[in-house]
Amino acid sequence: MLFTKPGNLISLRKNPFKIHKIKIGIKWDKPPPGTVKLNIDGAYSQNTMTTGLGGVFRNNNGNWIIGFHKLGHATSSTHAELMALHEGLRIAREMNFLKMKIETDPTEIIKLLYEDNQYLSNIILECRLLMHQLKLPTLRHNLREGNEVAHLLAKEVVKNFSPTKYFYHACPPFFVEPELNKNKRGICNSAKFLPITICNCPATLD
Repeated sequence: MLFTKPGNLISLRKNPFKIHKIKIGIKWDKPPPGTVKLNIDGAYSQNTMTTGLGGVFRNNNGNWIIGFHKLGHATSSTHAELMALHEGLRIAREMNFLKMKIETDPTEIIKLLYEDNQYLSNIILECRLLMHQLKLPTLRHNLREGNEVAHLLAKEVVKNFSPTKYFYHACPPFFVEPELNKNKRGICNSAKFLPITICNCPATLD
């Protein structure tokens, strides 16, 4: 304690209610050798209730395996994200990717796979079934800046509207190439100050 005037005390102890933050660089991380990483995203337009679904599969060198973007109709942004996850899982099953990690930027869909939601129960159950068929790949959260390639794919569909738009990409389209190259080189997109509790406990579904 530090005494100033009689009866006045100033505590030198740290404020227990202060949220401690650390600075972290945000980037896409390569998966372990022999593992495929799927990044997915859904871009939702509330005015038209249309959504762009985007996803990309990459190997442990950061090389493109296959990507997709697709136009759909959703009732909410969360519904759009679940649709993107469902599409990615469906493709993974078709291509027999049994050793896989999945990343998305909203934490809500990770929670929904643990819980029930009466409005989205059908697609949640379908995603759970696909994940079991794929030997339960890890689904984890990454911030938007680390999920940028999938975001660009999803956003492209909404930006250039076409009712029949659905593309598989065996090679990366030109509009994601700069971001893809940054990911392969391990370049951080940005840095943020985040609470230590978030850094130590990222949202993950194993």
